[in-house]
Amino acid sequence: MKPRVYLVIFFLFVPIQAGLLGRLGNYRPDLGLAVLYIIGLLAGPAEAALAGIGIGMLRDIGSAGLLGFSGFTHGLVGLLAGLLGRQVLNIASPTNIVFIVLFSLVENALTSVLLQLVYGSVQFFNALFSRMIPQALLTGLLGILLLRLISRRSVLGWLRRRSSRKEL
Repeated sequence: MKPRVYLVIFFLFVPIQAGLLGRLGNYRPDLGLAVLYIIGLLAGPAEAALAGIGIGMLRDIGSAGLLGFSGFTHGLVGLLAGLLGRQVLNIASPTNIVFIVLFSLVENALTSVLLQLVYGSVQFFNALFSRMIPQALLTGLLGILLLRLISRRSVLGWLRRRSSRKEL
């Protein structure tokens, strides 16, 4: 993807996540994960992993959490999404929603396990059914909406670097 696209993402990520998306009931879709999945499909594993670390660090700074947890987990998601985009999926695949939901669940589960190791007493199954699954479904819907928005050729051409454009 073009460097100016990353600049726009990094400058607008926290305000959009905190302000526009806010909370939908008790749940907040993960805009960073949805955007990261799209970056993985478009740019490849290495670029998506670096973007994931950057988006995760922005999320950690914005939430005043432990610095590095989201950077690590989002970096892994970016790497896996990039590998899937390179080997299996394309931007128009209908199975993208399943992978976005799955990545969201795995990222939340990994974060819960890391928090359990650091703080202890995280009620995993309670959090799984009360927070993780609904949040993953909302993130999947948000990701599919973003994929539909950028799937137009004019938007894809604007996002991609000339050297990395490939036919869909």
